Formats: sequence, C-alpha cells, structure tokens
Amino acid sequence: MKKVLSVAAVALALSATAVQAHEGLYVGGNFQMANVNLKPEGEIANNLFGGKYTSAIVNIVAGYDFNQYLAVEGRVGLPSSTETYSAGDAYGSATLEGKPTTSYALFAKGTLPITEMFSVYALAGFGSSPYKLEATVRETGEPVRNGDVKFDKVSLQYAAGVEVNFTPQIAMTAEYGMFGYGEQDVVLTSDMKSKVKYDTTGFNIGVKYKF
Repeated sequence: MKKVLSVAAVALALSATAVQAHEGLYVGGNFQMANVNLKPEGEIANNLFGGKYTSAIVNIVAGYDFNQYLAVEGRVGLPSSTETYSAGDAYGSATLEGKPTTSYALFAKGTLPITEMFSVYALAGFGSSPYKLEATVRETGEPVRNGDVKFDKVSLQYAAGVEVNFTPQIAMTAEYGMFGYGEQDVVLTSDMKSKVKYDTTGFNIGVKYKF
C-alpha cells in the first residue's frame, strides 16, 4: 500500500510540474500584412474610393497561458504603412491617402499540441483595426474639396495559426485571420456620402518569449 501511495505521489508531482511548465506569461511581436476591402454603395463613391488597400502593422503581443490548451492574449498594433492613389479625367482629379492607425484586440486562444515542437491554435475575440482615408478632390471650375473618414468600429476578430517551439521559451508563430469588419455611413467630402461595408483580412508572422 505504501508503494502504491508513493507511486501516486510521484505521478501527481510530475503531473503538477508538467502543468506548471505550460502556465505563465508570454510576450512577443508580429508583423502583419493586411488587405482592407472597402465596398461603398453608389457608382460614384465606389469609383472614387472603393477597392482593396494594403495595411502594414507591427503588433505588440502579451498573453497568459493557463495551461497548454487555453490562453488569453492582448495585442496593440502600431501602424507602419501609408498608400497614396491618384485618379482623374478631363473634368478633374482625386488624390487618396490611406493608412492604418493604432489597433487593439483581446483574444481567447485555444491550442492543440501536435508534437513538442509544433502546435496549431485558434483565436477569437474583439478589437478594432482602424483605417483612415483622406481625400483631396479637384474639379474644373470648382474649389478644392478635402475630407477624411476612419473605419474604426469594434468587431469580432478571429484567426488560425501554427506555432513552432525552438526552445521551451522561444517560439515562432504564423497566422491568417479576419481582423475586423463592419458597415458605416461616411461623408468623405461635403458632397460624397455613402454607406460603406468594409473588412480587414491579413497574414502575420512573429516571435514570442515564454517566461
């Protein structure tokens, strides 16, 4: 009986040690390339600023592993890109400048270990991935019109990815996901009003350090 109790105690201790090895804080960062897809209602608005824009963001990541399967993770994204578009005809021209602004999100994270080195995971949570669009419109015989709009509503976000553990502390991550969507009424310039549907999808690659 004593031997059985001793074996049980050792097994329990080893189990507790294994669980503790997967618990704790982690930090990291990733570089995200995303497509911001704008779908304005109305032909004029769609011709002026509808379409796909590229957004680059550096995410600062912090999270906590409750065990090897479940974690909570927060992100703050720092903008690192700006795009400028120009279009025109005999009657005038338009210049558009699009850029991401600071983003944030909070996720629940589920992980499925495949081997000691590889695992797959899924994220689901809420956040905002704002994108700002500025316009300058020039028409023959008319004053220059300027305007801007920001697509920044909080929405559901989700992603799936893979994690590669190089050491017990250092890992690389790669993921693809939907990082925001919504619909809002916008007034880009004084005479350019439209309802716009938008979404942001992207791929990121990063590193993390587990304490």
